[in-house]
Amino acid sequence: MTLTNKNVHHTGQGVPTFQENAERVRLWNVPQPFRPSGTPESESVPARVLLAEDNMIAQAYIRRLLERQGLEVVCAANGHEAVERFDNGRYSLVMLDILMPDMDGFEVASMIREKERQGGGGQTPVIALTSYSLKAVKDKCRSVGMNGFLSKPVSDNDLRMLFAGLRGNGADQHPGSGGADSAVELALLDVQGSLDNLGGDLDLYREIVGMFVESAPEIVQGIVAALETGELVLAGQHAHNLKGMAANIGAQRLADIASIIQNSVGMTPDGSCQPWILRLREEFENVTAALAAVGEAPAP
Repeated sequence: MTLTNKNVHHTGQGVPTFQENAERVRLWNVPQPFRPSGTPESESVPARVLLAEDNMIAQAYIRRLLERQGLEVVCAANGHEAVERFDNGRYSLVMLDILMPDMDGFEVASMIREKERQGGGGQTPVIALTSYSLKAVKDKCRSVGMNGFLSKPVSDNDLRMLFAGLRGNGADQHPGSGGADSAVELALLDVQGSLDNLGGDLDLYREIVGMFVESAPEIVQGIVAALETGELVLAGQHAHNLKGMAANIGAQRLADIASIIQNSVGMTPDGSCQPWILRLREEFENVTAALAAVGEAPAP
């Protein structure tokens, strides 16, 4: 695989269709399932982690980062499943996405703390995963008994800082930038930034890009359809999912557009969504073209 420049800001002439670009991405080598090796840096580092994340790309992304450090990871796709898995297992750390359907991460954390109080045992460290402003999340995390939070997309270095804080029994851990600086031009596709977050794991980047290409078209269409029919809550949910997926692959501008749509639904006059639909479609096609240019298929 040949990498392009660190930050891709512009695409080519736009000649290939979306379908052609998506197929070029699918031709990337997809690695075999990762098998964790090695041991944690310290016996105090969590050995078994419960990860609750409803976005499958974000779940795979974080799971692989944890497995790279020799940790066993048990995944849950929603809040109810997370509570069930917590009841049926022993964990050294729980990581909860704060925005999950039916039961969010805050509700799950509250239930975990109540179960621990009833059982008379100690408290398991619970960390929130969020793409929202960290300042807005901080007090809520404390109120439900969480130990801290990580901003998404999570990086390999974020996890190391988190574990260092847990080893020192530090509370209120919140590494991560918490979002791009609005004064800095957002990149169409920041491949190197994503690789840095992944600790340089190129195979993992390929894997999450493949998942993005398979899943994102349906989500984008879901946003458009929901906006056009006035289903604003559904549009916001789809936009939230797209925001996280785009951030994980380094598609900063697409993530920003999705964030604006998510935060604006229900707050703008009727008919004002059309410019955002056009921007969303155009940016998504540009991202797919850029992804296709990042890596080429090996010769047969």
